[in-house]
Amino acid sequence: MDELFTGFRPLRSASYTKSLDFQIYLQYVAAGAYAPTDYYVAMMEAVHDNAIRRATQDYLDSVPAKAAVAFMGGHDLPRNSPVYAQIAFLARTLARRGYLPISGGGPGAMEATHLGALHQHAAAAILARSLAELRRVADLPRHLEAIVSRKGKIDARLVKAAHAWLLPAFGIRRRIKNPGESLAVPTWLYGHEPTTVFATHIAKYFQNSVREDRLLAIATHGAIYFEGRGGTLQEIFQDAAQNYYRVLGDFSPMIFFGTRQWSEVLPVVSVLKKLFKARDFERYVCVTDDPATVDAFLSQHPRKETPSQRMVRRRDAAGLPGLPSGSPRRSTHPLNPRPKRGPRR
Repeated sequence: MDELFTGFRPLRSASYTKSLDFQIYLQYVAAGAYAPTDYYVAMMEAVHDNAIRRATQDYLDSVPAKAAVAFMGGHDLPRNSPVYAQIAFLARTLARRGYLPISGGGPGAMEATHLGALHQHAAAAILARSLAELRRVADLPRHLEAIVSRKGKIDARLVKAAHAWLLPAFGIRRRIKNPGESLAVPTWLYGHEPTTVFATHIAKYFQNSVREDRLLAIATHGAIYFEGRGGTLQEIFQDAAQNYYRVLGDFSPMIFFGTRQWSEVLPVVSVLKKLFKARDFERYVCVTDDPATVDAFLSQHPRKETPSQRMVRRRDAAGLPGLPSGSPRRSTHPLNPRPKRGPRR
């Protein structure tokens, strides 16, 4: 986390644009965003993403947690939402039970995930206090997608709003002296949105498709889906396709938190019930409004495979080459060529 937010100053709103994270986003936009026009830029972005994959592998090899759960949900979930608080407390509970919480690393449901994990070693009352602080700046600023124009012009008004929104989170992060571990896997495709400061490790990609695949591959114990829209639906059906075809040879549990959300508002549960075999749906799909049910359901599906082993198996299933024998595992960032042992902290 510290590396990506190098240059950020709590008392200077303009410093938001000086952070390494924002500077990379500026270059990303200038180069053509998801479709860079310069072949060298495209090549270096691919090199970077591969380096992040390998660095994440190194991290997962060393992390104490041997089980991982993905938290998926909307980026615009306000901080004063009851669901936001439920996500935070659930993430704290699962982290204390030995799971590594992972998410897409953005605001909303993703931020709540890492807030909860951050408080793994803190009392529940401390997490409640942090939630109360965040509620004072509840809503993600609107129109952040315009914070940098296609021509590279920065909107100072949106920068100030983003800085103000991030500020209480930054204060909480600095206050927690023994942070619980979590892994965020964001992308510069959504670089206009602030990356969460609550994650202890951040593996940020240029290519969103690669990032989504890695996120699901790491989640040994499946994914929990909270209320969301287009992006969350994309993740649901990508996960469903992998399960349907047994891409990794097994069925990864799918938990849908919010019965009305997933049965009426966006009735994906009925679609999945028709898609999956009856025994798979009954065994591996859970729909609930109760955090305790989520915990119990995960306990019913123990896995011997670690996140690191699952990531290697996903690579092998895709036919990707592994590291040659004796090759160094360290790699560099194209914009900051210093050797790194793991994803950015």
